[in-house]
Amino acid sequence: MATPNVKRKRLVEKSLPPAIETYIPESRLFMQLQALERRLDTKIVRKRLEVQEALGKPVYKKRILRIFVSNLAANQTGAVGLDDMDEGRLGAAEAPSWTLRIEGRLLDPTGAATKTRTASHKFSEFVNSMVVELDRDPDLYSDNVVQWRRAAAEGDVDGFEVKRRGDEDVKAKI
Repeated sequence: MATPNVKRKRLVEKSLPPAIETYIPESRLFMQLQALERRLDTKIVRKRLEVQEALGKPVYKKRILRIFVSNLAANQTGAVGLDDMDEGRLGAAEAPSWTLRIEGRLLDPTGAATKTRTASHKFSEFVNSMVVELDRDPDLYSDNVVQWRRAAAEGDVDGFEVKRRGDEDVKAKI
């Protein structure tokens, strides 16, 4: 039993030798039927494409979504220089913090020119939800799980940022 998602493979069309026509007069009808079938197949494909364009359904292509994960540390204790050691400047310094950034970009197909590229899509168009779990002490930090879910009224964004205070290494699970 064949699965419904498998496309039907077309058998190789057989053309009859002209000498057969003398023995079997109906062979001409068979050749005409094959020609009619080829024309009908091309018309069906053309109409299917016209209907897809009219309904606004895009023709899907398999592409690669590249995801970039980066972090940025700010005001860390090792970053303070010797000339910043006086009390006036140290008191005005902000608390140490770090930012985790998750971005995504749809790669251009190989061989496509950048001038003919279609409008770029935002990263949030490709994900319905995002969960970031931080491996930190739950007694000291209460916000160890960050969740984002797509909302209908929310606009699409290029990436997600998680900003937290601290100067220790933190394992994150995305």
